[in-house]
Amino acid sequence: MGAAALALSVVAQSSRAGRRWPTLVGAVPMVAAAAITALVVLVGRFGDGLPRPAAMPTVALFAAAVPLVGVGTILAVRALPRVDRATLTTGAQFANAASTAMILLDPSLLAGLVESRRWRRIGRVRSSRFLPGPGWWALLQADVRRLRRHPSAVLIWATLIGVQYAAALALPGLAGAAQVVFAYLAVDRLTGGLRSVSRSPGLRRALGGSDALLRGIHVVVPAVGGGLWWLLTLPTVDPGPAWLAPALAVGVVLAAFRAGTRPPINYGGATVNTPFGMIPVDLMRQGLRGPALLAVPVLVQLFLG
Repeated sequence: MGAAALALSVVAQSSRAGRRWPTLVGAVPMVAAAAITALVVLVGRFGDGLPRPAAMPTVALFAAAVPLVGVGTILAVRALPRVDRATLTTGAQFANAASTAMILLDPSLLAGLVESRRWRRIGRVRSSRFLPGPGWWALLQADVRRLRRHPSAVLIWATLIGVQYAAALALPGLAGAAQVVFAYLAVDRLTGGLRSVSRSPGLRRALGGSDALLRGIHVVVPAVGGGLWWLLTLPTVDPGPAWLAPALAVGVVLAAFRAGTRPPINYGGATVNTPFGMIPVDLMRQGLRGPALLAVPVLVQLFLG
């Protein structure tokens, strides 16, 4: 399957701009994963009330994968002459951004490139007026409209609900910790506006108002999304004390807020000389801002959930 994915990626790179089939092919594994997750949840919830799928032997999987690899390889060889320098340069930008982000421990270098490509792919949009009201109301509407123009964030948010139900069936002892982690991942997908405002001093000056006000406005959507996600996944865990669920949800939103408002990485911090080499402690501390706070609700859920 890895060889087939590599071959089909070459064919997708050689296709002309405007073709939609590469996007559809890339969405097939996600749709299949969502369908399998939903099937696992339904069978696990309803028990013997639903017909269980027959086990597919390894030989059948191998027989289905080999023709796909052969066809993909043939198409890739034929498509290689159409992979020009411009296509390779586009791929090299992503590779360089990924390697630089890994070396400098700054995921925003890759995320910024992906975000700019996403908005350039959207190109033109049909404008519509905001509802009348004060300035903060217009900014809140703009943040909501951002989700409408970036539907994959909402799709991932919804998919993680099914993943949580499947995780609760597969590992019931770790369902509480999984709920906290998946909630953070779901809320983090809704912090696009918060990240944009926090990482651009020029944008904050253009919008006006204090930094605290702007960040407070753009945390409303992640907070509402996190609360709704938590309510929809409550049946997967033992509720525990009445205060536990609201406290954990607030902790997840705070962790996403800390990650979304993280300032640019400062590489001049302290390092510690250990038997394993020099460890940039301050650099690691900056990179863990947000996810480190997530450890607190995870531990609380493990001990009290």
